Amino acid sequence: IGAEARAFLLDPAYPGQDDGVQASITLEGEFRWRSEDRRHQWVIVPWARIDSLDEERTHADLREGFYRYSGDDITVEAGVIKVFWGVTESRHLVDVINQTDAVEDVDGEDKLGQPALRISNQRDWGLLEAFVLPYHRERTFSGVEGRLRGPLPVDWDAGLYEHEDAENHVDLAARWSHFIGDWDIGLSAFHGTSREPTLRLAPSGDRFLPHYSVISRLAADVQLTRGAWLWKFEGLAEAGHGETFGAA
Repeated sequence: IGAEARAFLLDPAYPGQDDGVQASITLEGEFRWRSEDRRHQWVIVPWARIDSLDEERTHADLREGFYRYSGDDITVEAGVIKVFWGVTESRHLVDVINQTDAVEDVDGEDKLGQPALRISNQRDWGLLEAFVLPYHRERTFSGVEGRLRGPLPVDWDAGLYEHEDAENHVDLAARWSHFIGDWDIGLSAFHGTSREPTLRLAPSGDRFLPHYSVISRLAADVQLTRGAWLWKFEGLAEAGHGETFGAA
């Protein structure tokens, strides 16, 4: 159980935003069970925030809720999972499995649970992971009353999708990771609905509607450990948001 208070000393920038103290309470539970032979495991992590000001910030989520079977070489997970890809500390370019919970903070660190089937195979030549993602989670945004938003609120309950299957489009992803000496290397591929929406002005002109494109991307993350130094790199090539582009 946690309590938080935020006070904004400057006047609101946009109409509808509150000018007072924003208080909230967070609740999180954690249940983990593992069989005696350590092959079967259940993990359940529910989470919720109750906010005094922003109704969009009052929300609940199942951060994790999955069953895991661990074989000799293969591990299978089914349910709601949380996965992190990448090595950098600020901008997480290659992290694409979980949707960002942007109503929590603007730094991209908080994530929503993702329904998934994950199969992992650990070998001497590295860890190979394959993902089937049957449902897309929409990004959360602050409401009309909330601070830390743009000039118009984002109606994230009215998301638009490029593909006719909308949030039910089945996404696919895979990743290979390994260490070679002082090098930690990860190579990944993703095809499915983008976690990053573009914002389109609603016909009424008073709000934005998020639009989710279908994308394909190849990505790499590399970390070199040298003494007290960690040298980090993330890069990707992506098609689907207009022209194909690269980022690093």
